[in-house]
Formats: sequence, structure tokens, C-alpha cells
Amino acid sequence: MAEEIQAALSSQIFSEAPLLARLLKYLCNNHLSEDKRILNEYRIGVEALGRPADFDPAKNSSVRVEMHRLRQRLRKYYETEGADHALRITLIEGKYELQFLRREDLFANSSGKSLEAKAPGSAQQDYVTRQQTPNGSGNTTDKLKRSRILLFSPKGMGLTASVVVAPLIILWMVIGAQSRVKLPQNSIAPASSAFSYPPAAPAVDGPVRILAGYSKKDYLDREGNVWGGDSYVKGGDAVELKLPYIQGTADPTIYRTARVGEFSYDIPVRSGGYEMRLHFVETTFGPGTFTGRGESSRLFSVLLNGRPILTDFDILSEAGGNYRAFVRVFKNISPSSDGMIHLVFQRIFDQPMINAIELVPEFGGRLNPVRVVMQENSYVDHAGSLWSPDRYAIGGVLVAHQNPAATTIDPHLFDGERFGHFNYQIPVAPGRYTVALYFTEAYIGAVVPGRDNGGRIFDVYANGVGLLRNFNIFGKAGGPNKPVIETFHGIEPNAAGLIDLSFVPVKNYACLDAIEVTDESP
Repeated sequence: MAEEIQAALSSQIFSEAPLLARLLKYLCNNHLSEDKRILNEYRIGVEALGRPADFDPAKNSSVRVEMHRLRQRLRKYYETEGADHALRITLIEGKYELQFLRREDLFANSSGKSLEAKAPGSAQQDYVTRQQTPNGSGNTTDKLKRSRILLFSPKGMGLTASVVVAPLIILWMVIGAQSRVKLPQNSIAPASSAFSYPPAAPAVDGPVRILAGYSKKDYLDREGNVWGGDSYVKGGDAVELKLPYIQGTADPTIYRTARVGEFSYDIPVRSGGYEMRLHFVETTFGPGTFTGRGESSRLFSVLLNGRPILTDFDILSEAGGNYRAFVRVFKNISPSSDGMIHLVFQRIFDQPMINAIELVPEFGGRLNPVRVVMQENSYVDHAGSLWSPDRYAIGGVLVAHQNPAATTIDPHLFDGERFGHFNYQIPVAPGRYTVALYFTEAYIGAVVPGRDNGGRIFDVYANGVGLLRNFNIFGKAGGPNKPVIETFHGIEPNAAGLIDLSFVPVKNYACLDAIEVTDESP
């Protein structure tokens, strides 16, 4: 029995369906438990399929659908990879329970067709075989032949106990451990034939910004960008999220609504290249949430024009925490031949979701520069470049300076700072980037005289690699309120698509006034 379950779970058929593999593990756990429970749709939905605590089976048939899919998957497994296995796993008809039967007991004759088990009696089991026999007219009729299978006999009880108990104990330990392991990941092959594109809509000029699940017409963000309500979408449900707080954004409204389920967007755009930003926040899973569940609780894939761009995507894992704004960035995005950008969100485990979509025209195949000032409002410098208000920050404190930096063409670029022990997680597309960090010492030696010599020392890391060690702004600038710009080249994002800048105090607090990230692509 232990070997058969392991064989099924590790088979290609179940590795291609991780949700059904998880459901099978759950049923095995209950089947082998000393405290075996009578399962119902609610319990399976919440405990096995990750549904919320207010899940209502009367309004949501997903448990019945997944059990039907599991039954089909088991049948397919025993018609292919497990065809020669002596023991077979079946679902008891009309119940949410597993049963293990010998192969020969599931065949009524030499036709080789496997049969579904019915609900068992005490020590014996009924099942139905369908036998083809010719009638008097030469046609074929189906006769049902009811047979009785003796599952246990007095002579075999002793042997059964000695042979089965030990493997059951081992299996229980193995499955219990597996249930704490992340689901096996599977890749989704391109499947352009699966798309049924709607008629083309009028192409949109310029940037496209969509707030998923947003029912109002427009939203004006803190940079003056206009976001439209949810549009060009098919499928899924619009939801409003309860956010006690959110890290890493100056515009929490972008993350207060979402589209959840299996859905697609068909966005008409002008021809050319685009930079695409997909915005996410995880509010259902992670520490402090009602579910209490962690990574691997939500897995889904995203297809762009029929090709996967995110596979086995886990918001909680990628963002490094819940209630944390997270953005995945892609460049060199072009519309398909019908003039639209098609995004399809496919479920792997629990519901896919997204908070917002941005499509911004790009120039020369490069990502648009990322410029952020540690201030509440945006800033336009002498060259006309826009600097976004503080975003992407985790930790630290945002404050305003009383005195602007001297001897600089853009003194108000240094009007604020973030100080403490903090990170900036800058989302970018794959590639190499120049990172410029802007500092000024507006406290040590200015507000607090006499602490200028070694009063503030800190380290800076990019994705764990040291950029600055024992850095002293006052010493580098030669006094307070003087700008210092440290520039680094060839910085690459991590696997989550982030340039993660860590500011670690050595003496007093680290601080930063602005960040500029530019694409080094030729």
C-alpha cells in the first residue's frame, strides 16, 4: 500500500496536477490516521484546497469538481503508468474516501476494463461489472453482474495484520512529512490554440494602467498618472481587499482591489514595444492572516500571448512577506498579430490574482529609468525628469530635512530622507543596471555639532553583495548638507526580479535621500 501511494504521487500524471496530488495526499492522511474523520465538502475545501473559512459548499461546487477530476486522474493513471500494478487506489462511489483493491478483484472478465468501487459493507464489498453479451436479435445488450468480493478471511487476518501494519506506520510518517513540503512545480507549455480572442477593440494610445477589480472610472495616483477601472477582462471575480497596512508603496489604493479566479485580459494597444508591470499583494496567506498558512498556499501561472512568463508563481514567497506591494517587470513586450496584449492567469493551487496592470511605451528597448526620492511628493529635476515619491521601502522612517543641500543644481532633491535599518526593493526586468545612491548629512554635524567625526557609519548591500562598507557621509562630503552620489554599474536583479538594496547601520542609523536605476542595455 505504501509503495502504491508513493508510486502514484511521484508519477508523471500526478506531477502534472499538483493540486490533485495534494488532495490525494490529504485523503491518504485521513485514511491512515488513527483519528480518521468523516470528511465533508467544507472540511476538504478548507483543509485540502485552501478555501477561506467562510467557504460555502452550497454556493461553490469546487470540491465536487476536484473530486471528480481526482477520480478521472486515478483512472487515467491505472490505464497508463500504473496499468500493471497489483494494488489500485480507488475513490468510494458516493463518499469522500479512498479504498485499496487488488487488480484482479477489479476485473470481472478478460476484457481488462477497470471498475469503480461502491460504498463498502463491513468485511465485504459489492461492485458492478458491465458484461457484453449478444441477445437473440444479434445486437449487444449490457447486463449488470453483481459480485461479492471477500476482502478479509479468518485465515488471512493474521498475515494481513503483520504485513499491513508496518507499512501503514511508515506511510503515515512519509505522507505527514510530505504535506509540509512545497508542492512539486510543473511547467506550462505554450498553448496558443487554447486562446479564443475576442474581436479587436480600439487601440489605446500611450500608457495603459488598469486597476483590477476597481469599479470606479478613474484613479489619479500621487505622480499624476491616471489609472482606469477594471476593463478588457474576461472571467474571475472583482474583490475588495482588507488591508490593515501595506509596505513598499506610496499608493495603497492600487492594491486595495483585485481580480481573483481564472481570468484573462485582452488589451488593445498600438504597435511597438512596451514595459509591463504586474502588481500584486498577498493578503490571504502569511503571518497574521486568518488562514495562518504560508508559502506554496497560492500558486499560479501567467501566460503572455500564449507563452508562459510566470510559472508556479507564489506572491508570498516572491515578495518576501504578506501585505507587501510586489511588482514583476517585463520589457520588450509587443502586441500579438491581432493588435492586443493577451494575459491569461491559470490556476495551479488556490486562486490566481492580480491587483493592477501597467503597459508603458518603452524607447530603444530599454527599461524606463526608476527614480525615487525619499519624500512624500514627486519631484521634477532641472532636466525635466520625474522622481517618484517614496516607494519600494521596507523598514526605516521617512522624514523631511529643514535645510536643502548646498552646492547642487537640484537642492530640493535632498529635501527628505529615510533613516534606520531598511531595504529598498526595486523591481526591474532581467538585465544589468546602473544604480546611483544620493546622500546628504543633514543631522550629524549640522543639527548635532561635535558628532561629525564618525557619528554615522553604515553598510550598503545589493542582493547581499557589499557596495559600501563603513560608509560615512559627513567624511565623504567634507561637511553637513553637502550632496554625495555613489554610483555602481552592472547590478543584476535577483530571481524575484528585484534589486534589493539593504542599508545596515554600523554606528547610528543609515540614511538615504534618493535612488536612480538606469538600464545598461545597448
